[in-house]
Amino acid sequence: MSITEKVNLTTGTGWGSGPCVGNTGSVPRLGIPSLCLQDGPNGVRFTDFVTHFPSGLAIASTFNKGLMYLRGKAIGKEHRKKGVHVALGPVIGPMGLKAQAGRNWESFGADPYLQGVAGAATVEGMQDEGVVATARHLIGNEQEHFRQVGEWDQKGWDKLECSLSSNIGDRAMHEIYLWPFANVVRVGVGSVMCAYNQVNNTYACENSYLLNNLLKSELSFQGFVLSDWGAQHTGVNSVIAGLDMTMPGEVFDDWLTGKSYWGPLLTRAVYNGTVTQERLNDMAMRILAPFFAINSVTLPTEDDVPNFSSWTHHTYGQEFPYQHYGPIVQKNWHVEARSEFSDNTALTVAREAIVLLKNTGKNLPIDRSDGVRRLFISGQGAGPDPSGFNCKDQRCVNGVLTSGWGSAAVSNPFVITPYEAIARKARERGIVVDYCNNNWDCETNEDLADYADLSIVFVNSFSGEGYVFQDNNFGDRQNLSLWHNGDQLIEKIANKCHKTVVVVSSTGPVNMEKWIEHENVVAVLFVPPLGQFVGQAIADVLFGDINPSGKLPFTMARKKQHYVPIIDDLGGDRDPQDNFDRDIYLDYRFFDKHNIKPRFEFGFGLSYTNFRVCNLKITEINPPSEYLPYPQEYLPIVKTVEDDVCDPEDALFPHDDFDPAPGYIYPYLYNENIRSVDDDDSYEYPKEYDPDQPSSPPLAGGGLGGNPALWEVLYEVSAEIKNEGKIKGGYTSQLYIEFPSTILPSPPKVLRGFEKVFLEPGKSTKVCFNILHRDLSIWESESQQWIIQTGTYKIYVASSSRKVELCGEIDIGC
Repeated sequence: MSITEKVNLTTGTGWGSGPCVGNTGSVPRLGIPSLCLQDGPNGVRFTDFVTHFPSGLAIASTFNKGLMYLRGKAIGKEHRKKGVHVALGPVIGPMGLKAQAGRNWESFGADPYLQGVAGAATVEGMQDEGVVATARHLIGNEQEHFRQVGEWDQKGWDKLECSLSSNIGDRAMHEIYLWPFANVVRVGVGSVMCAYNQVNNTYACENSYLLNNLLKSELSFQGFVLSDWGAQHTGVNSVIAGLDMTMPGEVFDDWLTGKSYWGPLLTRAVYNGTVTQERLNDMAMRILAPFFAINSVTLPTEDDVPNFSSWTHHTYGQEFPYQHYGPIVQKNWHVEARSEFSDNTALTVAREAIVLLKNTGKNLPIDRSDGVRRLFISGQGAGPDPSGFNCKDQRCVNGVLTSGWGSAAVSNPFVITPYEAIARKARERGIVVDYCNNNWDCETNEDLADYADLSIVFVNSFSGEGYVFQDNNFGDRQNLSLWHNGDQLIEKIANKCHKTVVVVSSTGPVNMEKWIEHENVVAVLFVPPLGQFVGQAIADVLFGDINPSGKLPFTMARKKQHYVPIIDDLGGDRDPQDNFDRDIYLDYRFFDKHNIKPRFEFGFGLSYTNFRVCNLKITEINPPSEYLPYPQEYLPIVKTVEDDVCDPEDALFPHDDFDPAPGYIYPYLYNENIRSVDDDDSYEYPKEYDPDQPSSPPLAGGGLGGNPALWEVLYEVSAEIKNEGKIKGGYTSQLYIEFPSTILPSPPKVLRGFEKVFLEPGKSTKVCFNILHRDLSIWESESQQWIIQTGTYKIYVASSSRKVELCGEIDIGC
């Protein structure tokens, strides 16, 4: 490949300059089309005839590893049917450090182990369907405020000069935030997206320590790193620091201008020797490698292109609609990507994701024989938004919640609302149904609640990506209160109806303290964003057609001060700093460390049946070692073919062949002047970059996901689960480990396994957990290695982070 052909693979063609949200240049000489990169993690964005799948937070709430894989497979299948080559998902950052963070609903909860398992299963499912998966966002993207300079100018935010810096300690980086990225690299994820924010005061997409050292050396990542849209801030610096692809191509906020840090400037940097051909070759090979290394993924041909346009739903339109340029061509083929498999998967996830938090007096499931003859459904969250189901980027917040807003949002092909599904089931059972969708009409709500045998109140709390704001919520939530007068609505109805059920649909934790202990609030459901089948899933659980089996993937606190706050005030600073002071004590680890009683703990969720756990057994599979073995040295360097860069004329724009489209980014030089500085001017390498490449990997590295020894099974833990109730149900058995503090202190317990089983009444089964070397390891910063401490490890088999069913011990080196 020529220099310009390789540069063309690395640089996006520009926002709107192609059918997808991201499009690389093509290599026509080799039959390689423009690569299509498309959101996203919950389905295919900006197109029709696709499924709106339940969110990442929803699949995390299922704690079902098999279902995690199937959801990924269904999402991957629909991306391929639409002609997408690189799917921009799954999301394994944010980690859920901040309960109010706008994009928590996209990822898999507030625990690194849970995020890692869910992320890896999703990647495997997506890539098994022939699409390259992208793990995002690396790293520390724990809030939306101040992620990008120039995104908002309200409240004095126009004074912002640098994006927020997430300042993460070395141990927390390894044990918390980088942990799930090791899982996805281990299973062969094709690409990783770097985040908008700074990490320890260097932008993530030009952070050599993050990209070159942690990701590519320590985790041995072999694919390509692409920028989040507009997250690149330099040209040569970002190349040397480890960025392989820039998206969408332009400089942030200079959309449709053709102004890029790469494109022709990268070509010039290679010709003048600032960027080596070896590095450019590495970038191109990394971009192409997933299409050859992943068995189910193949390099697309010129006929394997997207059959939709992200920029119009019309069948025909201009070739470049944003630029109002080009001939009228077919833009959309309206290909049907949905299937029975997609529907079944989406509905199953939605059902299993619902968490039953309270069921006093066993008033759920709803049964007419229990005296429920008149049902009242209240709250605008039970019905459609007046603006419909498909506002731009799903910023509809005045009706049922199907997702948060932003780039992870998907167009709904339809939505089954809670009112629609509940009313249908009620009618089938001869139950009278009343309904009020006005959250502020207290008189009507109180009157109807007074007549009802049981009232169901639907309340919401929304959030999303930072470029959208709703009701003064700039992506992140201002607080953890319910929206639209929700708290008062619940209190008014509960004061009138002695059987009040509350359904909380939210993108994260909410404050329930105003009403959770009300004697008439007999049941509470937590519902994460469930996509198009939200209403059917809720109705199935309420009426007992489905036994709830969801578990909270985060802790629900009693007091606001127990959460990490959003930094939303510059306070005179122009380069805000976000110090991750909680260190390794994320979510339930913090509550356990300080012995704080939560409202509902991580992993909590009730069922309509009862389970018993017994017969704990711990078996050593391989003897543990305190230190990791040294990994093998790297293979000898193979020199790649390098082009002659003597004559820049070879890279000039071929004006004789075609005219440039406005705003489109090309790799070609526009003149033969390849130097902008004097020959004797020096160049400073990016911070933490070492031009002398080592001959062997770091001790923690040496294989996909890190040192291969980290992935060896050391122990097997098993237990027996029995359904002692009267109906079939699902049970998630959770494995927690308490570490000794021989070298360093650790949280009282950390999640290191989970298994979900479904049992008929009276039936029992055995669950098994594999404890890996990494599961018993701590990161020792001074020696830069994973260490297994000597001492006693307590093994807890539990139904939540606070409810231990069985306890055992492992003694290592004692």
